[in-house]
Amino acid sequence: MKRIVELDAAGADADPGTGLLWKGPEITAIDGTTMELARNDVPDGEFGTPADGARPVLRVAAHVRTATFRWTGAAIGGYRDGENALAGQLENSFRPGMLSLADRGFFSMDRFLRFSARGADLAGRIKNGAKSVPLRTIRPLPDGSELVMLHESDGMRTRRRRDTQNPRAGRLPDTAARLVTFTVTAATRSGTTKTTLMRVLTTLPDHEKYPAREIAARYARRRQIEIAFLHLKKTVRGARRPPRGQSPDPARQEARARLLIHNIAATASARAAGSAGIDPGLIPFTAVPGLVRSHVAADAPSRHCGHRPAPADAPLASLNAAILALPRHRPGRQRTSGRTAAERRTRHTEEVTYTIDITKSNLPQWDITPET
Repeated sequence: MKRIVELDAAGADADPGTGLLWKGPEITAIDGTTMELARNDVPDGEFGTPADGARPVLRVAAHVRTATFRWTGAAIGGYRDGENALAGQLENSFRPGMLSLADRGFFSMDRFLRFSARGADLAGRIKNGAKSVPLRTIRPLPDGSELVMLHESDGMRTRRRRDTQNPRAGRLPDTAARLVTFTVTAATRSGTTKTTLMRVLTTLPDHEKYPAREIAARYARRRQIEIAFLHLKKTVRGARRPPRGQSPDPARQEARARLLIHNIAATASARAAGSAGIDPGLIPFTAVPGLVRSHVAADAPSRHCGHRPAPADAPLASLNAAILALPRHRPGRQRTSGRTAAERRTRHTEEVTYTIDITKSNLPQWDITPET
């Protein structure tokens, strides 16, 4: 099952004909989520629990295509396995022609070098603290971004030695990258405003082809992976329905099967959207798995003669037509609401507008004088 998921995930999004690229690269994102398992002493010991008396939890780190919500890679572990450790297993899912987005908790210089060495471009948010990532400015760029030097500090090397269990690992080479620092101001219709400072470190050096403001706006696509997780946990699995596996191997197999089912439905949705020339995000995913299931059953051969009820290409054509007949989501929605259940009861969803401003980082200057 693991190999089947890998083969399916390796398929390019160009096959369904989406064509949703940004100046060449395909936008992807990495993040992690958890799924509760059946209550059992065996999974408890294998996967771990967040608290006494809670269900065991399976953790998934995934690499997702933001245009079609299809997985391009996934690593499965337990609750005790951190998202960063699992994200390190996604290296093979990175390839040329990708621009991968990541939240600030996923940055590490080691992964930055390994993933970019696969030919993929990266744009990951980093923490705002002055000492969180040792960066120094080489020179400012005309669009407000900066060319910076990334240097592995002693603390970063110590953590990497501990994580890799290699106490003699040498320091990673100093690496030049580009830093985009910007603020996002969200203003709701009721007059509430909130400003957030963000720093995005990227491997895209060309400020003319990839202006800082466009990188900042494109970084918002990272949130699309949360929609893919919602599809997986609510639509494919079903709300409050833990996997039925009573031991570790069946639990992992079932999780991989759900990933595969999600990709099958997402591919059908993307193929239909591509044939109509629309954004796959306009297709309501909740209805697609049921349509796929019904069309697979309708294409079953006769028990008596073995013939299929229609030509080989008819099921796909009718499935596309059925998907495109679904009511579509409204395009260009910009909304905000409380994130917790209690907040949503008191804070209604509101229309929101976002303003992006490129700012300076105030980093120290990199000393390019050779050491003596």
